[in-house]
Amino acid sequence: MRVLIPVLLSAAVLAGCQRPAPPNPERPPEPQALAKAVNQPLDRAKGVQKTMDEAAERERKAEVDAQ
Repeated sequence: MRVLIPVLLSAAVLAGCQRPAPPNPERPPEPQALAKAVNQPLDRAKGVQKTMDEAAERERKAEVDAQ
């Protein structure tokens, strides 16, 4: 039993040291999670800014119409 555990642990470590598969040249790589994590909040902020600009424009038009 003493010998079996280190042998199994060694086999698990060596199995994790294999080379990753080469990328498929016909298919471009998928976008990275980091790019999504950076761009998603920026896109959300741009959407909020657009909503705020539209609301401000409606308010300006309402003030002009009221006068």
